Amino acid sequence: MNWLWFIPVLLVMVIIHEFGHFITARMFGMKVHEFGIGFPPKIWSKKTKDGMEWSINALPIGGFVRIEGENGDSDDPNSFGKKPTWQRAIVLCAGPFMNLVLAFAIYLILAGGGKDVPAGPVAISKVEPGSPAATAGLLAGDIILKVNSTEVNNTRDVSIETRLNRSQPIVFTLKRGNQIVSTTIKGRTNPPDGEGTIGVQMGYVFDSLRLAIDAPAYDLKAGDVLTMIDGKPLATNLDLLNYTRDVDKSTVEATVQRVTNGKTETLTRTLAVKLYVNYVYTESDASRQKLPVDAQIIALNDQKVNTATEYIKIMTANQGQDVKISYIDPKSKAEKAITIIANYTDTSGVNNRSPRPSTIIDGLPISQMRHVPLNPLEWVGEAWGQTTYAIGLIPRSFEGVFNGSIGLESFAGPVGMAQITDQIVDTGGFMAMISLMALLSVNLGIVNILPLPALDGGRLIFVLIEMVSRRRVPPDKEGMVHLVGMVALLSLMLVFTWNDIARLITGAGFS
Repeated sequence: MNWLWFIPVLLVMVIIHEFGHFITARMFGMKVHEFGIGFPPKIWSKKTKDGMEWSINALPIGGFVRIEGENGDSDDPNSFGKKPTWQRAIVLCAGPFMNLVLAFAIYLILAGGGKDVPAGPVAISKVEPGSPAATAGLLAGDIILKVNSTEVNNTRDVSIETRLNRSQPIVFTLKRGNQIVSTTIKGRTNPPDGEGTIGVQMGYVFDSLRLAIDAPAYDLKAGDVLTMIDGKPLATNLDLLNYTRDVDKSTVEATVQRVTNGKTETLTRTLAVKLYVNYVYTESDASRQKLPVDAQIIALNDQKVNTATEYIKIMTANQGQDVKISYIDPKSKAEKAITIIANYTDTSGVNNRSPRPSTIIDGLPISQMRHVPLNPLEWVGEAWGQTTYAIGLIPRSFEGVFNGSIGLESFAGPVGMAQITDQIVDTGGFMAMISLMALLSVNLGIVNILPLPALDGGRLIFVLIEMVSRRRVPPDKEGMVHLVGMVALLSLMLVFTWNDIARLITGAGFS
C-alpha cells in the first residue's frame, strides 16, 4: 500500500504551487474567491471577512485558486484581467517558482544530514555477453572517466547519460590500467530486461576494504580491514567481487587486520557464503509471484544452495521444468517458497527468465559509499546543485524524445507515478520518498511554465504578447486556444494512464 504515499506527495506539491498564485494575487489586490485543497465535491469550507473561501474537497488529487476574471471576462477593477501585465505575469510565474522553492527546501533539509559520496571512481564490474559494451571491447575493471562530454562522478551519471542518448553513438573515456582509452558505443533503445542501454553492471573501485559496521556474529568490528580471502590477497574491492562471484563452497576464510591502541593484529574468521536474489525479471514467474529482490535463497527443489554457481547448475539442469525456490523474506524474515518454470539458459532477451542470483560473503559490511558531514554553507551549495541538476534533466529529456532515445512508454501518468512511489518507498523508505517529491516538484514547476496552452506558461505567453503589443488578445480567442490545449493535454494523459495500466497488468517496468 506504499503507493498511497503518492496522494500526500501530490497534494503538497500542488498546494505549494497554488499558494504561489494565491499569495501574489492577494499581494497585488486581486479578488480571490477560493483556495481549495483537493477537487470537489466540497466537504468543508469557511469564508473570511473579505468573502474569500477556504475549502477542503473530497478528491485529494490536487488543489486550485479561483481568482476573479482569470479568463478576462470580468469588469471588476480588482479582477486578474484588469491588473497590469507585469503583475499578471508575476502571479502566473509564482506557482512554478514555488515548486522550485519546495524542491530547494527539501534538498536543503536532506543536505543537513550530510551526503554519501562514492568511496572511489566508477568502474565496470561485469560486461554482459553479446551486449554493445562487449562488442565495443569494454572490460570488467575499466574505470569510466567520461560519457560523451560529461565527467563521471557516480553511477547515476553513467545511467542517465546512456539513457538519454541510447539512440545515438555514445563516447566512453576509460582508464584501463595506466592507459586512457576512448571508444564509441551504439546503445540499444529496447535492451533486454536487466541489462540497460549498453549492457554493463557498475560499482565503485577502492583499495581500502574497511568494514563499515560491526559484524558481531563473527567478532568483526567496524574499522577492521579485509586483506585476504582463502589466502588470496585482495588489492581492491573488485578482487573481492570477482572471487565471490565464482566461489562454490559454503564457507570462506577471511583474514582481517585490526588496530587496537596502536597495535595491529591479524585475525582469521570463517564466514558463511549466502545466496541472494539480485534481480527479478519483469513478466517472469518470479515477478508475478512477487519474489522480492534481496531475498536470501536457501534451497532449490529442497536442495540447499549457498552460491550462484550451485544455483546456475540446478536451474540449467531443470531448464523448462518446475523449480521450487525457498527463500527468506527480507522484511518479515519468514521462510517462504514459490514455484517457477526454470529458464536460465535462454538469454535471447525474453523477460520470463529465472531470477538473477548474487553470492554474498556474510559478515563483510564493506560500503561502496562513505558519509560526509556538511556545514551550513555546504548545505546551500548541495541543495542548489541538486535543484539545478534536476532542472537540467528536463530539457535533456525532451531532447531524448526528439532524437528517439526516449519513447512515450517511458512517461508516467498518475497511476504510473503511484507505482513509482510504491517502489521508491519500498526500497528507500521515507527519505527516498521525500527526495522523489523534490524531483517531481521541479518537474511540475518547469513543465507548468512551458509555453503550452492551458498551462501557466501558455497563459504567460498571452500576457507577454499584450505587454509587447499593448493590445490584449480577445478573451474568447485566448480561451479557445487554452481549451484546445487542455483537450490535447488530457488526451496525452489518457495515453500515459493507459500505458500505466498496461504495465500493471503485464508487470513490465519503465523502459
